Amino acid sequence: MRRADIVLPAPLHAALLFSGSLLIAAFAPAQYFGRQQDDLLYFLAAQALKLGRYDLLTAVGQPPLTSTTPGWPLILAPLASLSDNPGLFQAFATLLLAACPWAFWAWLRPRTGETNALLAALLLASSPLTLSQSGTLMPEAPYLLVFFAALLAAERRRGALAGGLAALLVMVRPAGLSALPALAGEAFVQRRWRDAAASLAAPLAAAGAWSAWSMWRSAGVQEARELALSYGPAADSSPLAVALSNLRFFSAALGGSFLPPSLADGAAATALGAAIMIAASIGVWRALRRRPADPAAIALLGGAAMHLFWTWQYERYMIPLLPLLLWALAEGLGPAAPRALAALLAAQIGFQTAPRLGRTNPWEIPELSRTYAWLQSRPEPGALSSALPVRDGWYARRPCLALPDSETAAGLAGTLKAARARFILRQDGLDLGLSQGGSAPLQRILETTHRHLGDEKYFREVFVDPAENTRIYELR
Repeated sequence: MRRADIVLPAPLHAALLFSGSLLIAAFAPAQYFGRQQDDLLYFLAAQALKLGRYDLLTAVGQPPLTSTTPGWPLILAPLASLSDNPGLFQAFATLLLAACPWAFWAWLRPRTGETNALLAALLLASSPLTLSQSGTLMPEAPYLLVFFAALLAAERRRGALAGGLAALLVMVRPAGLSALPALAGEAFVQRRWRDAAASLAAPLAAAGAWSAWSMWRSAGVQEARELALSYGPAADSSPLAVALSNLRFFSAALGGSFLPPSLADGAAATALGAAIMIAASIGVWRALRRRPADPAAIALLGGAAMHLFWTWQYERYMIPLLPLLLWALAEGLGPAAPRALAALLAAQIGFQTAPRLGRTNPWEIPELSRTYAWLQSRPEPGALSSALPVRDGWYARRPCLALPDSETAAGLAGTLKAARARFILRQDGLDLGLSQGGSAPLQRILETTHRHLGDEKYFREVFVDPAENTRIYELR
C-alpha cells in the first residue's frame, strides 16, 4: 500500500466501479446505429460470416470486405447466429465497454495503488470520449480488453499467451501492430529470445495472412492504400503538418473533457490537453528509468506515434490510449497524483458528464432522415452512390456503391451506369475526419466528383434538403 492511498471498504470500492459501468450503460446507445459507417460494416461482416463468407452483402457486386479486419466480426458472429436485430449487438457492445474500467483498474492497482487506480478507472468510465461510443459497434472496447490481457501476459513473461492475444488484437484493429514492440520489447532487452519470438510470431502471421488475402481479393491492403493516397505525390501536406494537426486535435479532445462546453473546443482545451500530455510524458520517462522497456510505456509511445502520423483523426481513437495516458499522468505527478486525478474527475463529471445525463441525444436518429425517406419512397430500381455508401444505402434500402473517382463527368456517369446506379447522394459539410482537412487528396477527389454532378448533360437534380445539406442526383 502506498502512503497516499485511502483504503475504502471492498463493497464501497466495488460499488464505485459498478457506478462507472452503470454510467456507461446509461448513455447507450450514444449514436444511432450506423452513424459512423464502420459500426454497420462490422455488423454486416458478422452477418456474412454466418453465411460462410466475408463479403459486403449490401454493396453492388458484393465485393470482399478487405477494408475490415475480421477479429471484431468473429467475436460478434455468435450473436449473428441468434439474431439480426442490431439492438442485441449494441447491448453486447455496451457490456464490453462497461467492463473496460474494471480491466483498467485490475491492471493499474498493483502499479499505482488503490486510490490512483480507482480514480483513473472512474475517469475512464465517465469520460465523454468513452461515453460517446457507448452502445456502438466500434472496436475500441474489445480492443482495450484484449490489450490489457495481452499486456498482463507480457508483464508476467508468458510469451505464447501474449502472442496469441496479440494476434487477436491485430485482427480487432490493425492499430494493434503499434503494441507489438511493447509486448516483445522487454523480452528482447532481457535476451529472452524464445518469449520474444513467441510474442511476435502469431500476430505477424495473422497480419501477413490478412494482407495476403486482401491482396488476393482486391490487389492491395486497405491501410497501405490509404497511406499511399495521403502521403503520395498528390498530397500537398507533409508528415510534420499531419503530426501537428493531429497533436492539436487530440490535445483539444483530451483537455475539453475537463472543461465547460463553452471552452471545450478552444485554446483552453488544447492547452490543458497539452499540459496533461507533458505530465504523462514525464511519467513515461520515469517508468522507463525504473524499468527499461516497460511494456505500458512502450505501448503508449507506440500508440501515440501511430496516431500522430496517421492521416485520420477521430476522438474515439483516444479511447485505447486514455487508460495508458492516465497511468502515465499518475506516474508523472507522483505524490500529487491522487489530488490531481480527483480534481480532474470532479471537473469532468461536473462540466461534461452530469449535464448530459437525461438530455436528448443529438445523434438519436439519422441526420439525413428526410433524405432517406425520399429515397425509400422512390419506386425506381437501382443502386445508391455516396461518400458513405454503406450507411446511406442501409437507410435508403438500396444496394450501395462508393462514389467513383473520375476526371470527367462523362467518365463518372459511365462508371455509375455500368454499376446500375440510379441515384447519387451529395452531402455537403461532411466531416471525414481527415487530418489534412480540405487539402487532403480524398477531400479534393470528393469535391471534384461533386462538381461533375452539376453537369446537366449526365445528371439531373431531383431532391434538395437545405436543412440536411443534401442533394440527390439521378443519372440521365
